[in-house]
Amino acid sequence: MSQVPEYSLNLPPRQVIFIETNPLRRLDCPARPHRRGKQEAEIQLVENGKFGDYRLLERIAQGGLATIWLVTDPDGRSLALRVMHDTFGSGSNGPALFRHGCEIMAKLAPHRNVIAFHDSGKISGREYAVLQYVEGLNLREMNVREDPMLEEILSDMIIDLCAGLVHLHGQGIMHLDLKPENLIISRGGTLYLCDFDTAQIIPDTPMKFDRKSGTPLYMAPEVVNGWRFDQRADVYSFGVTIYEMLTQVKPFEGQTTKEKLTNQLNPKYLIRKPRNFNPNIPQLLEGLILKCLEYVPEKRYLTMGLMARDLHKVLGVH
Repeated sequence: MSQVPEYSLNLPPRQVIFIETNPLRRLDCPARPHRRGKQEAEIQLVENGKFGDYRLLERIAQGGLATIWLVTDPDGRSLALRVMHDTFGSGSNGPALFRHGCEIMAKLAPHRNVIAFHDSGKISGREYAVLQYVEGLNLREMNVREDPMLEEILSDMIIDLCAGLVHLHGQGIMHLDLKPENLIISRGGTLYLCDFDTAQIIPDTPMKFDRKSGTPLYMAPEVVNGWRFDQRADVYSFGVTIYEMLTQVKPFEGQTTKEKLTNQLNPKYLIRKPRNFNPNIPQLLEGLILKCLEYVPEKRYLTMGLMARDLHKVLGVH
């Protein structure tokens, strides 16, 4: 982990916990009520049961597309098995998103801050993906629990997140669903970026995409509005995420999600300075965050690599 002795990025006193969805235990998008399908019952997705060659140990997360199990393979390795729900109707884009995420992850070279992909396929009609298993919590859960480790590793988490995105962009991929639920923090304090179902290839020039999904309050205005966009959408989401990490509030005022989103999409709205909520944030870091959050993409960092260069200078990383 990177050591950052120059600055203390202590969190402010907790008055607002930024939770808008039910937290998950480890890996996946916000939880929804689970409906067990006939095929799932037939192949007995139950603890200590089998799914192909994998032994099911524990159901560890459940999201809109899939359920995730802690499993062991024939060699005794602990892995995360993501099994797609079998309840999608014929017009649903869920299966296409699931397969798309598998295809994206299969293309990625390994990196210490990105969940590793091992395999995917279909067993008894159920599509699945085998991923690296990380013992830990997502960032949303850690905030809800007011985990004391957060303050100790705050700078390292920001650097890890930046490194993961730099790697992703270097592979020609933009994530497009960056948010606390998709950041897994291991027991040792390492941050892992996960959930690539909405990721896309970085275009040569900004372009529109047919699929638009994600969490609006973390999405760049051009994405929410259905305009042309490129990798700078991830730069914006990075800004929202670390703003929230350091202040415990969203950058946009509002009592409801709708009010916050209205401000977010208003090009004349002035984002509240992070130091108003946490004076421990260095002024240069505040400037970096606000640059990431520029409404106009051309005013943001062009690449995560350029942003990382300035971040390392601000935090004294060598």
